[in-house]
Amino acid sequence: MNLSGNLKFLRKKAGKTQDGLSADVSIGRTTIANYEAGISEPNLETLMVFANYFGISVDMLLSRNLDKEGLPDINAALSMVPHSGNIPYNKVPQVISVDRNGNDNIIYVPVKARAGYLLGYGDPEFMETLPTFRLPGLSNATFRMFEVDGPSMAPNIMHADRIIGEWIEGFDKIRDNRVHVIVHKGGVAVKRILNRIEERGKLYLKSDTIAHRHEFPTVEIDPEDVKEIWYGRLKISGDFSEPAEVYHRLADLEVDVMEMKRFMKGK
Repeated sequence: MNLSGNLKFLRKKAGKTQDGLSADVSIGRTTIANYEAGISEPNLETLMVFANYFGISVDMLLSRNLDKEGLPDINAALSMVPHSGNIPYNKVPQVISVDRNGNDNIIYVPVKARAGYLLGYGDPEFMETLPTFRLPGLSNATFRMFEVDGPSMAPNIMHADRIIGEWIEGFDKIRDNRVHVIVHKGGVAVKRILNRIEERGKLYLKSDTIAHRHEFPTVEIDPEDVKEIWYGRLKISGDFSEPAEVYHRLADLEVDVMEMKRFMKGK
């Protein structure tokens, strides 16, 4: 296994110190030093973090001697590494799935796969483990389906609903205050986005909930922390709950008015 040498080689090619790499990937400097010295070895999730960061596969990170063999596209790969905190947003998803006819499949990301997706969205081997399907009416673009977790978007989007999102090619394509799925450094979120990059250098993620507003305040994130953005095109829901409380109150009010009218007529 060539991990220790490859990690050191890629880090230097990217112009990073161990401290700089540590800050970028949120892994301790001492831990990185131990990996480069061959004293310890990372687990699979950590390997995927390094592979995604340097724009190569886990297999290449482990099996190739990059210092001797090099990479045909090493400069292109390293151009995507965050230099001076600036990460260009990819124009296309790193991994797509197609059927036998070359048509794009919709990849489904359930809640239980979210942690793995955050690390493996650029790893073909991981992405192949996720279910795929096609739906009529969704074509000429790349789509992905994400399962919703929690009440932050209720009552418009409920827990366990599925959102099918269309790939967004750049920050300028964000539809302000509309629902998107944002894959970023902190996780996978289904939120409304306010794009304020030009004015403030930030994106703002808003929740719809009123009942749980204190639990889900508006969150600001840096554009360089964003990995993927999918515009919400379709909601699949199994929620058939009763109308919200306001409708119950209106119904009660209507009954009260009817009783008052009956009472007045009786006088």
